[in-house]
Amino acid sequence: MDELSTPAVASLRQAQNIIIEHSLDRISAAHPWYRTLPEAPRRQIESVARLGVTMFVDSVETPDAAVMPSRIFNVAPAALTGTITLEQTLALVRTVLDVVVDEAPQVVPAQDHNAVRILVLTFGRDVGFAAAEVYAHAAEARGAWDARLESVAVDAMLHDSPSDAASRAGTAGWRGTGPVVAIAARTGLDAMATSHLRHTCRQITTDSLVSVRGDSVIVVLGGPPTPPSVRPLKSRRADPDQAIDKVALEVAGKLDAAAVIGPVVAGISQAGRSLRSALAGLRALPGWAEAPNPVHADDLLPERLLAGDELAAEQITALVGRPLHVMGSPFEETVATYLALGGSLEATARTLFVHANTVRYRLGRVSEQVGWDATDPRDGLMLHMAVIISRLDADSDG
Repeated sequence: MDELSTPAVASLRQAQNIIIEHSLDRISAAHPWYRTLPEAPRRQIESVARLGVTMFVDSVETPDAAVMPSRIFNVAPAALTGTITLEQTLALVRTVLDVVVDEAPQVVPAQDHNAVRILVLTFGRDVGFAAAEVYAHAAEARGAWDARLESVAVDAMLHDSPSDAASRAGTAGWRGTGPVVAIAARTGLDAMATSHLRHTCRQITTDSLVSVRGDSVIVVLGGPPTPPSVRPLKSRRADPDQAIDKVALEVAGKLDAAAVIGPVVAGISQAGRSLRSALAGLRALPGWAEAPNPVHADDLLPERLLAGDELAAEQITALVGRPLHVMGSPFEETVATYLALGGSLEATARTLFVHANTVRYRLGRVSEQVGWDATDPRDGLMLHMAVIISRLDADSDG
């Protein structure tokens, strides 16, 4: 690096304060947003500019001394990175640099003109890199803190009351009041992959929480509130529940791992139910080797029931048992008999003393109204579980 003559250094030191004042005047004139800042951030920026010019003169006065441009930002609190952007900070650096490049050569002897310009530009480059590093560290710290808040919110959904869960989620940045769905996946994500997942979630829905736990990851997604006039979800599906479920399928499909999607619930305070269902489904997933991926937790209810999930019996009753019971005894009895006799229409008809077409009709009605087809092996398993639970409940009540 070129060194300045002793008279040049002395001249720079003498002109230092004038250059600082001119730099601050240029900042105020060139950047309207600067004038709109509160007084405290403006004073902090002024301190950074003053120290920057001072450190430049120090660096040319003692070129052998190690100069760390990142020290320039020590006079401003870390909170300043949340007040102005990196782009704005670099614009301020360029403004001060322009003033120093314009005025420094005017105060040094002619033979030092080129050398002082090179020194200014080199120092300015180093300050720019230092600013980028400061912002990178600030972003990393914010990311780690945000991840911690999201994990605490997910823990609250699993272990605390609904109101506490909603409060924790709000602390982690949750703002929506619409439907919510949880995803549990068996995959280990590093910091880069986790950051990418968060970015993906925020691109397609307004509220999301991501919690990585060893070899698994939990994602909670929020959909729009019911009133369409305040719909924040970027999807425009008419049904908010369907819309957020579609988002969950998209996110789970990008995880490249076994993923289970919990049921959609009304709001963030009920998210624990969706999350517990998703986790129970993930534990029970090995029981259904042919399961699609991703798969809904409700499609794993038979496996979840056998694995000891208490929510599974309640959900089977709500989804299958109760609607079947509402249809009436003939339909309920036909399904139970058909499944007990291995799916034989003729044997069922003989046992119930009805025509085989009557059996077909009843099974078809059940498929239409309840949504589960007794003639399908998988649906039949769900219906059989519902019948068994109903009988056990009736016996315990008796």
